[in-house]
Amino acid sequence: MAIRTAGILVLIAAAATLALFQSTADAEAQEFRLDARIATWMSADGVLELCFDLRDPIAGETRQCPDRRMLRVERAPENRWLRTNTAYIGPETGVWIRVRRIGERLELGLALTIEGRARGIRRTSWVVDWASLPTERWQQTTTAPLRLSAAPHPELWQSDAGIAVGARRLEVGRAAPEFLLPTLGGEDDSLISLSEARGGGESLTLIVFWSSWAPFVGETLLVLGDLAASEPDVLVIGINVYEVDETAREAFSRNYGTGLLHLVDVDGSVAHHYRVDGVPELFVLDSQGVYRGVIRGAAPLTEILSAIYGVE
Repeated sequence: MAIRTAGILVLIAAAATLALFQSTADAEAQEFRLDARIATWMSADGVLELCFDLRDPIAGETRQCPDRRMLRVERAPENRWLRTNTAYIGPETGVWIRVRRIGERLELGLALTIEGRARGIRRTSWVVDWASLPTERWQQTTTAPLRLSAAPHPELWQSDAGIAVGARRLEVGRAAPEFLLPTLGGEDDSLISLSEARGGGESLTLIVFWSSWAPFVGETLLVLGDLAASEPDVLVIGINVYEVDETAREAFSRNYGTGLLHLVDVDGSVAHHYRVDGVPELFVLDSQGVYRGVIRGAAPLTEILSAIYGVE
């Protein structure tokens, strides 16, 4: 086991070193964009509910309703701006809705605050005629772009599996894209993010994408299981993807790669973001979660084991 582990570590180090030379020195800040619009619901007794819809090109759309969002329109003071509480959609990033009544009109606006500073405020408010608003159904304003300096919270989008909203695709020398995935064989609502899985301060994180039907996957998972057992500072995450038979992946994981953290990428969104061409593929992250290199296919693993043991 020690020889096998040493061989894998040599291979990983070589891949990481090669990828390090290929990395770019571009450290400019990344910007994330969401499309937002205000959604209103007028009850039959004249109470207006204010929420907002966010749309991400990857994760889709979600509706968020902040606290203090109800307004009895007829009793609202005229020409005075009122606002909802702030709803936090990302790290130190909040959105709130403002509204004021001018006769039978309502002016609505969105505001974005990042680290306590107002940014991306839509200065032209939306105007609606509240007296003629349809009751008991949602109405939506037009869309405004929100530009964020950090990826939004993935928990905003209620998904069984997927990449974090706004995350850029995998690039050498950058932090690996965050994801939120269910555990293999666990409850559907038991989701684990990459940052949560990496909470132990490991020096290396290996992410292997696999399917039970792919050649050499069993051998790959066995080797990685040995590695995880013998090297406590190396975290190995298995992500099952492109699986046709749901029961096959659970049976396969009981025989291969036991002791590894196995997750399930149901719709393939994480594999797509990580540029997976086939399975198995092994991605190497350093102690900071930065992507350093990839070992594509099982051939490199087979070759190094053959060299160590002198077998075909």
